[in-house]
Order: sequence, then structure tokens, then C-alpha cells
Amino acid sequence: MGKPPTDEEACDCIGELLDQAMDLTVRFLSDRADLSASAAFAMNRVCREGPIRLTALAAKEGVSQPSMTQLIQRLERQGLMTRLADPDDGRAALIGITGDAQTLLDDRKRIRRERLTELLATLTSEEEHCLWLSAQVAFPILRRLAANADCAPDSSADPPVGTIAKQCGA
Repeated sequence: MGKPPTDEEACDCIGELLDQAMDLTVRFLSDRADLSASAAFAMNRVCREGPIRLTALAAKEGVSQPSMTQLIQRLERQGLMTRLADPDDGRAALIGITGDAQTLLDDRKRIRRERLTELLATLTSEEEHCLWLSAQVAFPILRRLAANADCAPDSSADPPVGTIAKQCGA
């Protein structure tokens, strides 16, 4: 094993891996017919994190509150999002997904897995196994990076080095 990569080399390599994975997902695995990317991202977040205030959802998704309001209204008309009473504040509402939205998200995930299965069949069994092993190592680390990114106060601004790690308790 050679010398460890510099921070810049590691960032470039990891960044290229994530760029390739994103391109593969967006261009070949995802079904883009029924839902815009912004709608899918918002719905997936609400599905993962549970009901949330519209302003908090807008902030986490990095869009303006008026833009998120329009998106949620459109998704409500389609029967995919709903407003729920906030148990902590009777004057406020939370945004949640509907059963139809959950079904749509589950179908989209199933389609991505089916397409991935077809692509994996183009690899040798050794390549597929190596990819599986890599995923076993990378998945918990990527999950932590995603959690750390959610801890960032403003992901559009470049925080000082080490700030996100301190905020997330690392």
C-alpha cells in the first residue's frame, strides 16, 4: 500500500466517485417521467425524516420559502403531500406525505433497483462482488456525511474548516 493521499487527492477521488454515481442514478436508473427532481428530493426528505414545517423543508432543500410553497401546493393537488396539525403549535402545520406518495416513492425505488440489476449483469461476478464489498464499507460513511451536511447551518456558504464537524459533534 502506498502513501496516503493528500486531502486534495482524496477529495478529488471521492468527488469523482460521487459525480459518477449521481450521473448513473439520474441518467440511467431514475424514472423521471412522473416527478421533477425538486419534488422527488422534497418528498424523499419528508419520507425519511417525517412531517416537517414548510419553512424548515425549504431551508433543508436550499430553496426559498415561496418556491417551496408552490411546490407543496402542486404536490397537494396531485394527492402526494398533505398538511398536518403541528402537535407542538396549534397555529402551525406540518408537511407530510400521503399513502399515494409512499407508493410512488416505493415504485420509483423498485424501478431503480430493477435497472441496477440489469446493469450489474454486465459486470463479472468478481467486479460485482468488489462493488458490493465497497458499498458495505462506503454506506455507513456516506450516511454520516449526509447527516453532517444536514447539520450545516447554510450549505450554500462555505463554513470555516472544521465547523460542520464541531456542530455535528464529531
